[in-house]
Amino acid sequence: MPSTESEPALFDAGMFVAALLTGDPRHAEARPLVEAARRGVLSACTTTGILSEVYAALTWQHAQPPHSPQQAAQAVRLLVEPPSTIRVLPDAAEQALRMLELAESHQLRARRVHDALHAAETDGLHIGGPPSVLVSLGRHS
Repeated sequence: MPSTESEPALFDAGMFVAALLTGDPRHAEARPLVEAARRGVLSACTTTGILSEVYAALTWQHAQPPHSPQQAAQAVRLLVEPPSTIRVLPDAAEQALRMLELAESHQLRARRVHDALHAAETDGLHIGGPPSVLVSLGRHS
């Protein structure tokens, strides 16, 4: 996977999920690549959407090992927050961290993290519906 500073490799959710889940058959191959990117040995970038997919995969009930919302948010943060050198594409860096904050604080799991992503991209979001699917996310201080 050649990469230069001017042409970083785009790491997708599959790369991160394989690196983080020891039960994934790609773990032994993906983990060293992600760690090299975190240390700056390999130039890599990602997007907020990809990070939300990673969070969803980690909190999925059949993940091996399964992650709580807190564990998943921390694992995803460690992928991209300093000292990691993996870049979140510029238009999405702030939203990525806001998404993780919302997902963790609202105890969102699996695909529901996308609600947090949409809320992070706007000034808040309210999704109405029956209590089983109701999510209300906003920027409340």
